[in-house]
Amino acid sequence: MSKTVTEVLAEWVVSTRYEDVPAPGPARVRERFIDTLGVACAGMSVSTGRILTEWVRQQGAQGPCTVLGASFSTSASYAALANAAAGHALEFDDIHVGSGHFANPMTAATLAFGEKINASGQDVILGWMVGYEIITQTAKVTAAPGGNILLDRGWFNQGFLPAIATAAAASRMAGLDVMRTRMAMGHAASTMAGMLKNRGSDTKGFAAGNAAMHGIMAAELVALGFTANDEIMDGDIGVARLLSFETRGPEVMLDGLGKWTMATVGSTLRLHACCGASHWAQDALQKIVQAHPFSHEQVAAIEVEFPAMLHQFMPYSRPQTGLEGKYSMEYALVAIALDGRAGLHQYSDAAVQRPEAQAMMDRVVVVPKSDGPMQSRVVVKLTNGETFEESANRAHGNPSDPLTNEEVAGKFHECAEGLMPAEQRARVLDLCARLDQLTNVRELGQALRIARAGD
Repeated sequence: MSKTVTEVLAEWVVSTRYEDVPAPGPARVRERFIDTLGVACAGMSVSTGRILTEWVRQQGAQGPCTVLGASFSTSASYAALANAAAGHALEFDDIHVGSGHFANPMTAATLAFGEKINASGQDVILGWMVGYEIITQTAKVTAAPGGNILLDRGWFNQGFLPAIATAAAASRMAGLDVMRTRMAMGHAASTMAGMLKNRGSDTKGFAAGNAAMHGIMAAELVALGFTANDEIMDGDIGVARLLSFETRGPEVMLDGLGKWTMATVGSTLRLHACCGASHWAQDALQKIVQAHPFSHEQVAAIEVEFPAMLHQFMPYSRPQTGLEGKYSMEYALVAIALDGRAGLHQYSDAAVQRPEAQAMMDRVVVVPKSDGPMQSRVVVKLTNGETFEESANRAHGNPSDPLTNEEVAGKFHECAEGLMPAEQRARVLDLCARLDQLTNVRELGQALRIARAGD
């Protein structure tokens, strides 16, 4: 009898070794630890992180795992919930080639579970890479010519695929055998959830935390003897058929398994703290602003043409809050026009509500294009008749145009400075840079803690 896809995936998970991970895999994980932990620190400054941290505290769960920016520790599952939700709260985490923001839940989950089991840095990196590979493989059933099947139907893939992947990562880190790994993925599959309609609210970030939490829970429960279906990817009502809306079978999940996507392809690290659907346009406008500086009073109009498939991800034409601004093409361009950048501080409520920002959004003309090249084209028209134009079809931070080490570190400092003093931030950066050398990842967890009022 031939093996099921679930069995083959689980066998691959169990058989992996750190030595199997090709370069630059470990370096990219170290870099994404820096990026993710910084973004999650920033997410702890807004309601998503603050409220979940308080909720986790109230549960009183005991454990050695770090909640970023808090002085208390908790269970691995609750730490992963709070940290991963905070990491996606501000739409500043990485973008997977294709669709999704998966470095964040993998970092939160492997750090938390690593703290629980006293894992080494290499154990954490291997678990991270294994989980990310399972995401990229299982995501293949959701790929569509025009985008992503789940997203096109209003489901949020951030709450789906990372749940199974986190279960696989935790299973590998815990040393579970093939059968228990199969059941851990089976249990995690029943926890997949997320809706795009929750954009602009705390619950969008929660989807990432929910997936990270339940993946850890799945491995922990199965290790205690909990049972689940051991062929969850396969069959008429398996994951593959359900997530593809019966358009694909599970076999596609094995296509390219073990190529280590993070090592060979990578992902995009963002400099713009907003939905990736606007990044091409923002990069194009940034080129104009740098070459031809102008004041907001000089702008007669800013016109943007961009792929129509991206329009659904930018539903707010007149945002009033920072979170709404992250899903607004109008404000995405206004932020660049006013400040020359669209980083963390451009997406506060106060920044979006600036009178000059609200007024300038009326002068942004958005034109979704269903034909023509896959690019964003921006035209700036000034009141004196001058016109400037630029186009872009990739974002800075993309694997083909990666951020520099200085940009990665600068983003971390921007995001974490409200939570940690400079000396502490420098220590976290150093530990992340040496992650593969750490004998116990709890050293990094301890460095991320800080007393806050009320702790």
